[in-house]
Amino acid sequence: MPSLRKRLMALDPATVSTVLSLLPTILEQANKTIDRFKKGKRKDGAPAESAEGAEPRDPAARIAELEAAAMQQAEAVKMLAEQHAITIEALRREAARLDRRLRLMTGVAMAGVALGLGSLVIALNLLFR
Repeated sequence: MPSLRKRLMALDPATVSTVLSLLPTILEQANKTIDRFKKGKRKDGAPAESAEGAEPRDPAARIAELEAAAMQQAEAVKMLAEQHAITIEALRREAARLDRRLRLMTGVAMAGVALGLGSLVIALNLLFR
């Protein structure tokens, strides 16, 4: 099983940017759904009456159950979107760290090449004197 770092580094930048662009929309929709269900309930916790009038107890109880399930799913979607936002922020920090490390290693490699070439020039001058 690949490590978490390998799996995260294998993500396509286009996918990450797409998820980033969708997160505000997902959070907004989840909040709207949660608010709509909260407003649809009475203060005593009973479901709001339907436009069709009074219904038998069983369908109303079923509607209340469905509303509760939908609200739980909306909360779960909101939490998932927040977790994705945290993950993406962690990916950004890791990418920035890796970029700094790459720049440092590139500089060290360039310095090594420059020292190697300088040493080679000196050695050739000493050899052909």
